[in-house]
Amino acid sequence: MDINGIKEKMAGRKPGVIGDRKEFAVLIPLLEREDGLHLLFEKRSGNIKQPGDTCFPGGRIEAGESITECALRETAEEIGITDVEVIGQFDSILEVNRITMHTVVGIVTEDSIKNVRLNSDEVADIFTVPLDFFVFTKPMSHTVRITQDTADFPYEETGIQKDYKWRVGQQEIFIYHYEDRIIWGLTARIAKWFADFACGSL
Repeated sequence: MDINGIKEKMAGRKPGVIGDRKEFAVLIPLLEREDGLHLLFEKRSGNIKQPGDTCFPGGRIEAGESITECALRETAEEIGITDVEVIGQFDSILEVNRITMHTVVGIVTEDSIKNVRLNSDEVADIFTVPLDFFVFTKPMSHTVRITQDTADFPYEETGIQKDYKWRVGQQEIFIYHYEDRIIWGLTARIAKWFADFACGSL
């Protein structure tokens, strides 16, 4: 391989992310109602990971599938809604556990909500929350410290000492209480970020 070969390989190449990451996509469903815009959420069934949690429709991106295609497919599979007006792709979250969560904003209709078909294996219920709730409500916030378990790290192979100062981090966890619903974690971060964007503070 010479420099010209490198130039050819770089030409038109789309930048990626170094390392293995799992790619997911969710739909941020917007619903227009008389009292304003609402966000549509799911309550996860007791049959899947994180049972009872609140989330947006979504899942893992399949081979050859775009971010938007994944979000729409998962929405159709989970709650039976296929009539979605896609506004566009929103921001993504890079998680420390090698997960990338992409988001897509779309409009759903009142008729589609009335005729929703829940996949009971994955979804126990759906509900909506006014977008203004996330604009004007300050969430409970808890900071989780992220550390590294280096007990079995081969220090002798690297030439560094066992008192090496490994990088650590922290993550802010948001928690919202809306009526009898709890919205927290990744879903709360997305809802807050989108609400801040929608009201012009981002």
